[in-house]
Amino acid sequence: MEKRKRILTALIAVTLILGTVSSVFAAGGKQKDETITVGLALSAIQTNSIFIDMRRAVEKICQEKGYKLIAADLLEGPTKMVTFLENCLNANAKVVIFQNIAEDAYADLLQRLKDQGAILGSYDNPTNIAHYTSQASNYELGLTIGRETGKWVHANPGSKKVAICGYSLLDFLVVRSNGMKDGFKETCPEGSIVMEVDAGYVQQGVTAGETFLQAVPDIQAVMGINDSGPVGVSEAFKAAGMSFAKNGVALFGCDASEDGMRALREKDMFKCTIYLDVVNQVLDLFDCCLDYALTGKYDESKANVYFPMMPVYLENADIVNRRL
Repeated sequence: MEKRKRILTALIAVTLILGTVSSVFAAGGKQKDETITVGLALSAIQTNSIFIDMRRAVEKICQEKGYKLIAADLLEGPTKMVTFLENCLNANAKVVIFQNIAEDAYADLLQRLKDQGAILGSYDNPTNIAHYTSQASNYELGLTIGRETGKWVHANPGSKKVAICGYSLLDFLVVRSNGMKDGFKETCPEGSIVMEVDAGYVQQGVTAGETFLQAVPDIQAVMGINDSGPVGVSEAFKAAGMSFAKNGVALFGCDASEDGMRALREKDMFKCTIYLDVVNQVLDLFDCCLDYALTGKYDESKANVYFPMMPVYLENADIVNRRL
């Protein structure tokens, strides 16, 4: 009788242990499927074509995997980032990809997310907190834009007057603009930058183009911190009856966005953009963070990745390729 009781007790214990293990495993698997929340914060994800491409690419992955996505537009600056990070904290986000526009302004929130277990990916600028960084040197990028513009202005007849589509609201874009000015002076010392206005997306570019035409009717070139501004300038110039054939005006952008590449292939005023492979870069950053969140394995070789910077003209436009 005593022996039978011991056997029965042992069987009950084993059953309880196995049941507990099964419950934990099931709960863990269920939690992994149901609670993965991804945060994505980029500038102008509703209005700038290259950031729209990035958002759509991440959205597609989240939809395929059943993840919840919290997306935020940082066009209005760091205050939007604070709200976004607070939302990620409240949602217990596991992966947060953010365009690092001014880390000092929200470092405490990033650290809280990190302490809470979120894997952080900093896009576009260096970081002291995030696990992974994918970035450009914005000054070097500006130099590249400015040099390409300057080479063209120096080699072609015209007023040598150039305007800039900048974006003063974000500090890193001011750094990029400063690089553009220095790069232009380097390759076209006889030229002059006569005006700079904020034009970070297409509609602002249209307004900027109208302003340029009124203030500098003999303008020879416009360069932008991205493609969207110069694309908008092109629309304004065309509306005024201008073309490259008639007026010899050239536009230079950055990002190799769909809008920029479309304008380039029109073979008119838009002459050059800079390919950073940014859509693929942000997807690779997302992949690294997601893999770390799911497996716990940190890939130190991808901790700090720099974008390539490749000037794209009509002749080499085929180098642009996106993993969408």
